Amino acid sequence: MSGVRKQVLQILPGLLFLFLISLISGILMPRFVRLLPSSLLLAIPTAFLAFAETLVMISGEVDLSLTGSLVLINAVAVSAYTDYHINEFLFVAVPLIVGLIIGVIHGLLVAFGRLNSFLVTAGTSFAWSGLALVILRQPRGNVPLWFAEIFSTGKILGIPLAALFALIASLFWLLFSLSPLALKSYAVGSSPKATFSFGINVNRVKFYAFVLNGFLIGMAGLIMTGIVGSGDPRLGGFSTVLAVLAALIGGATFAGGTGNGLGAFLAAIGLQFTRNLIAWVGVAHYHLDLFYGAALLVLIAGIAYLRRSREI
Repeated sequence: MSGVRKQVLQILPGLLFLFLISLISGILMPRFVRLLPSSLLLAIPTAFLAFAETLVMISGEVDLSLTGSLVLINAVAVSAYTDYHINEFLFVAVPLIVGLIIGVIHGLLVAFGRLNSFLVTAGTSFAWSGLALVILRQPRGNVPLWFAEIFSTGKILGIPLAALFALIASLFWLLFSLSPLALKSYAVGSSPKATFSFGINVNRVKFYAFVLNGFLIGMAGLIMTGIVGSGDPRLGGFSTVLAVLAALIGGATFAGGTGNGLGAFLAAIGLQFTRNLIAWVGVAHYHLDLFYGAALLVLIAGIAYLRRSREI
C-alpha cells in the first residue's frame, strides 16, 4: 500500500466518526446546526492536543502531560499579561513559547535522558498542574481586549475561527508529511534498532517529535485561553484521555510507527460532539461524566476489536 493511500485511509475513521456523530446530533438536536460554529471552536483545543499526541505516538512514545501542560500554558500567558503587563501582541507568542519549552524538556528527558516517556510525562503532568496553581492560585486575570473580542465573535476578517484553525492544522500536517522528519518518525516508531542501523539518529528524531508536540500544545493553550478569556488552573478535564483516544482513532498505536495527525484532529472534534450530544439528550450534569465515560469505554472496546480483527 502506497504511503499516500495509507494516509488517506487513516483519515477516514476520524472523518466518518465525526460525520456520524454530527448526523446523529443534527437529528436529535435541531439547534445543532445553529450552534455548530461555537461547538467546533470549543472542540479545537482538544483537536490540537490529539494532533500533538499523534506526533509522539508515531515515534513510539506517549505524552500523558497534556492536561497539565494546557493549564500551565494558560496560567503563564494570563499571568504575563495581567501581572507583568506584557505587550498585547507579544502575549500571543507566550503560549507557543511555553509549549516549545515543555516540548524541549520532555524531549531531553525522553530522547537523550533515555527515560520512559510514560513515566516522565505522567510525572510532569502533576508538576505542570502544580506550577499552574502556584502561578494563579485561583481563576483570575484577563486577556487583551482585541484577543477576547475575536473569540467572542468566533471570526477574524469574516472567517470562522474554527475553519481557520482547521486549515492551519491541515497545512501543518501536510508540511510534516512531506518532510524527511515524517519518514524518519514512522521508521523510528516501527523499528528503532533497524532505523539506527541505517544511520538515522533515533534520539534526535524523538526529540524533534516532542518539540513539535510542545508547539501544538502551545496552539491548544492559546486557543483555550482565548475561549475562556482568563486564567483557570482547573482547566483540562478529560483532555489527555480524549487526545490519546482520538490519536488511536486516527490510526496511531502505542507500539509506534503509524498514525495520522489530521485523522486524530477530526476524531477529537467527534469526541467533543459526543459529550455535547449526551448532555443535549437530557442527561443530568452530575451523571454526564458517568455516561460519557461509558461511551468512551464502548468506543475503546470497538477500536480494540477492529484492530484484532484486522490482524487475524
